[in-house]
Amino acid sequence: MYPSADRRTPLSRPVANRRLAATLAENAALHEQLLTQAREAGVHDERERMAREIHDTLAQGLTGIITQLHAAAHADDDHAGRERHIVAATALARESLTEARRSVHALRPEPLQTARLGEALAGVAGRWSALHGVPVRVTTTGTARAMLPETEVALLRTAQEALANVARHARATRVGVTLSYMEHEVALDVRDDGTGFDPARTGGDFDPAWSGRAATGGSGADRGGFGLVAMRQRIEGLSGTLQVESEPGAGTGISARVPAEPAEATA
Repeated sequence: MYPSADRRTPLSRPVANRRLAATLAENAALHEQLLTQAREAGVHDERERMAREIHDTLAQGLTGIITQLHAAAHADDDHAGRERHIVAATALARESLTEARRSVHALRPEPLQTARLGEALAGVAGRWSALHGVPVRVTTTGTARAMLPETEVALLRTAQEALANVARHARATRVGVTLSYMEHEVALDVRDDGTGFDPARTGGDFDPAWSGRAATGGSGADRGGFGLVAMRQRIEGLSGTLQVESEPGAGTGISARVPAEPAEATA
């Protein structure tokens, strides 16, 4: 009886061992490559997180401090006004330092440590209003409920950035902040009655810095824009959307919407 044509001759032990060793070495190399890529991705993500946090804490805080100190320097004989601006600058410095430390340790923003999102927004808006002298009305609609921490942080930071842009560019006399809890989404809307801008002049993309500058000839070079990038990254990173409505002389509205995943979903 002849052997079947597809019967293969067994490999000798040395040959099999060499092939096994080569396979193991290749797997180890691929594993190391994957680890390297994961580390690089982690470093990139951490850099982006820190860049956003620095912008949301240190940059905005320093801007407010400079504004208050500048006002104090031009208070002339108004000693009470000078003292008020210095006290405000000192408070901003302390708040910014606290937030910077929290950012380094990846902790939740201070306003969310002891309050729900709606209450935290009201606190942020109240402090902003007292600092800039512009009234802010904060409204919450729907049934308030705890969201995932990253959702609440993203919406709070978006509100802070929107208010910062109103202070820098909008020349508004009033601002409205609305937090809406819906069945499948939670939305944040920040609207002002400032100078507004033409979104078409931004090339189809929204940059809040145009608010108030388009009408005065501000160039693209002086717009900044990391605030918009940070807002978009935060919101779109949660599968949400960020939109703007504005026109010259009619104010600006920013709307952020994210899926309404309750905090209990992580349990």
